Formats: sequence, C-alpha cells, structure tokens
Amino acid sequence: MFPPQRLDRLKTIMTQKRSWLEGPQLPGQNEDPNKLSSYAGEAIGLPKDGPGSLSTLMPRMIALLIDWFLSMGIAFFITTQTTKFGGLSTLTMLVFVLMRLLTVWLLAQTPGHAVMGIGVARLDDATQRVGLWRSFVRILLTIFMFPPVVQDTDGRGLHDRVTQTGVIKTR
Repeated sequence: MFPPQRLDRLKTIMTQKRSWLEGPQLPGQNEDPNKLSSYAGEAIGLPKDGPGSLSTLMPRMIALLIDWFLSMGIAFFITTQTTKFGGLSTLTMLVFVLMRLLTVWLLAQTPGHAVMGIGVARLDDATQRVGLWRSFVRILLTIFMFPPVVQDTDGRGLHDRVTQTGVIKTR
C-alpha cells in the first residue's frame, strides 16, 4: 500500500511532539501509522461500499446545493407574498436553517440527502436518532462552510466529528 520509506516518514511525523497551534500536519495524524485504513470508514467500523458506508464529498455537496435552491424557491415564494421576514437572502438562510434542522432531527436526512441517497447517522450509538442538539450544531457549523470542507481521512467534516455523526449512503 505505502512504500516503506513513506511509512517510516509517516511514523516519524506522527510521533513528533507538536503544538496544537500548528494544526494537523496530515489528514490521518490520529490514525495508527502501523495500521492505516484501507478505505474511508474502516477505522469507525463502517462497511466499504453500499448502504451504511460513508458518503463521498460530491453527493454531499450536490445535496447541499439542492437544499439551498429549494430554500431559495420557498423564500422567493414567501417574499412575493409579504416583506415581513426581510429580504430574499435573509429569508433563504432562515428557511435553509429551519429545513435542515427539522429534517435531520426528525428524518435523519434533508430533501437533498434523500435525492442523493444519503443520510445522517450517529456513529457513537447507531440505535439512536440524530437528535435535536446534534442537528442544531451540524447546521450551525454548516452555515460557516469551513467545518464541513475540512475533512479527516474518513471523509467526515469537522461538523460530523463534533457531533459524532456521519453522512452515510442509504442505498
């Protein structure tokens, strides 16, 4: 998988004392250098392919765009009827937050997730629902766009790491 020289370099990098201010040196810094994951999700016990495996970045981004355009459409319809809720951009963000909060909390997937065949699951206890607070923290961090884009070796964004969730394939 890795040439011996590269594996030795990874071991050296990962065992060096570093300050937290330096940030992660490479995506798998917390992985065991002697047993690197052969696929995304292996370290957390998920299957390699099929339902239950971690989703890749592209379906997640497309789902985000679907949700955003759906929110824009709903906000546009509301702003043509009344101006009580502010402008289109403000209302789009409000609809986006409410839609994602409620759908992830109650259904474990947004409309965009449903179209793309993915959903949100708890990785710490798969028998439990995502829950309101996890849904809230995920959407709060998603609004800033930076946390979902920074990913670990499993392809999970910071918002998933914080809430102990993952976006998995449903079909």
